Amino acid sequence: MKLSEIRQAIGHIAQVTGDDSQQIRHLLIDSRQLKSEWRADEVLFFALKTDKNDGARYIPELEAKGVRAFVTGDSLAALQELAAYVRQQFHGTVIGITGSNGKTVVKEWLYQLLKDDYTVIRSPKSYNSQIGVPLSVYQLENADRFSERQKPLLAIFEAGISQPGEMERLERIIRPTIGVITYIGHEHDENFQSLEQKREEKMRLFVHSEQVIEDPTHQNVRTCAAVMRALGYDEETISARILQQTHETVLKVNLTALVDNVRYFRSLLRPETKLTCMVKAFAYGAGSVEVSKALQESGMVDYLAVAVADEGVELRRAGITLPIIIMDPEVAAMDLILENNMEPNVYSHQSLKTVVAAAEAKGLENVPIHVKIDSGMHRLGFYREDMPWLIEKLNQTKAVRVASVFSHLAGSDEAQFDSFTMDQIRYFDACAEELKNGLTANGQEPTAIIKHICNSAGIERFSDYQFDMCRLGIGLYGFSFVGAKLRNVCTLRTTILSVKTVRAGETIGYGRHTRLEEDRVIAVIPIGYADGFDRRFSNYGGEVWVRGKRCPVVGNVCMDQAMIDITGTDARPGDMVEVFGDRLPLEELADKLGTITYEILTSVSRRVQRVYYYE
Repeated sequence: MKLSEIRQAIGHIAQVTGDDSQQIRHLLIDSRQLKSEWRADEVLFFALKTDKNDGARYIPELEAKGVRAFVTGDSLAALQELAAYVRQQFHGTVIGITGSNGKTVVKEWLYQLLKDDYTVIRSPKSYNSQIGVPLSVYQLENADRFSERQKPLLAIFEAGISQPGEMERLERIIRPTIGVITYIGHEHDENFQSLEQKREEKMRLFVHSEQVIEDPTHQNVRTCAAVMRALGYDEETISARILQQTHETVLKVNLTALVDNVRYFRSLLRPETKLTCMVKAFAYGAGSVEVSKALQESGMVDYLAVAVADEGVELRRAGITLPIIIMDPEVAAMDLILENNMEPNVYSHQSLKTVVAAAEAKGLENVPIHVKIDSGMHRLGFYREDMPWLIEKLNQTKAVRVASVFSHLAGSDEAQFDSFTMDQIRYFDACAEELKNGLTANGQEPTAIIKHICNSAGIERFSDYQFDMCRLGIGLYGFSFVGAKLRNVCTLRTTILSVKTVRAGETIGYGRHTRLEEDRVIAVIPIGYADGFDRRFSNYGGEVWVRGKRCPVVGNVCMDQAMIDITGTDARPGDMVEVFGDRLPLEELADKLGTITYEILTSVSRRVQRVYYYE
């Protein structure tokens, strides 16, 4: 579009600077996302204003880089009006998806199911907000450039809301031909009078839709099948496509079980004790965005914690509003942490200086920080002899305030270390009290500083020392350290690709390490060490579950495939194979490998599709 056309589309909503004849190919809302491959004179920057920042501050910086077109004033309304205009010019089919959970999963499944027949334009990642939706829909401006081999165009956009009145604006922008509703839960309940009111607000997306699809069981497969029927696909094609799509390697994540496990650990704590949930490392492999949404919606969680800044930014962009602790804040990412309202861990003299300098450079005060004590794990943290220095430095600045002081237990899951654990708790308590009582900066009351040391095992085994907050990590996924009956959350499944009989004396796989002593029936499954199926399971080192029977792995596990001995079963291609889950517990696999459950969970590759569901 030329800038003159954009001016016409926006009208008098906002101020637009630049040359009318300028060709605009890229919209920009974050100065840091200006790409080197873009022509700067083809960029239009929307100077969005928020409670914490004003995009107009970055105009001189962008002008120095060659950007010439800017929208100021009510730039969000202008962005939405522009996207609505672009949508009006598009005459293809548009699918609009809303709900509390599952929007992104359904969108991505539909893409996989339909991409052979359509050129599909879809929301990037989880772009479903008041800003994300217009950026997604603006892609339609370049729709003809996406088209390939004369395929018809199809657009799939997500829409999310957090309060009444928001969906009307998104409806004007998306104007879906076909509407899809996924599971509607209790996320953002505080802004709605009831679940029914929330549902009514979400339904406003479909006031001009020709058809609205909702599966009452909230099964993503059935929802996708219904959409395909609406597009005119026959049942045979639908079945074949969905069979191909769903009979692959997937990690199924039961969000109902996850929330039930949180409820169990919550029951061990005092009502006033806060709870942090660890969602670092892609939420231990389960998928940080969907897991975090479920935790936020549960209403039982006070903080989330991730390892590095990028993990936290992903959550912020997905609409997570809970406080986020950055456990390993990188120096280079400090601005990113502060701009996204995240809270860094401070564990050394230098890390404190870095945070203070970054906050002061932005003119910020009272940035929440979390001070780590080394109580005996000897990884990161201050010693007690550091407390006077730490108190002095904190009292000299208004840039930061201590939100919490914490430490890590090294052996709380093993009774043989209980004496050491108690030594850690006493040391931590002494350090924390000295720090709290020594702080006078900003008039901070010692009682406002949160103390926490208990992890999942600590909650169960040392609940008398829960202090003000506890941190829940591996316990989320159904692991108890006192034998409690928790629920399995993650199930890794694949499917049988082929079945053949291999004769006695033949060998299986690379390296010929498995030689058969008799005829055996061998199946191939599409999972290998690149998916997280450990190579140490090779040559009878591991098992999988097929048709009610444990079947050993034979031959070496390959990068993308493995072979299993299914002799004695009537298994055939297409049958489901469980790698771990209810029938093959993770603890058992960890024991076979001489490792811990954390490693197996986090080893599941990102290329393995995650499927989320509520019971």
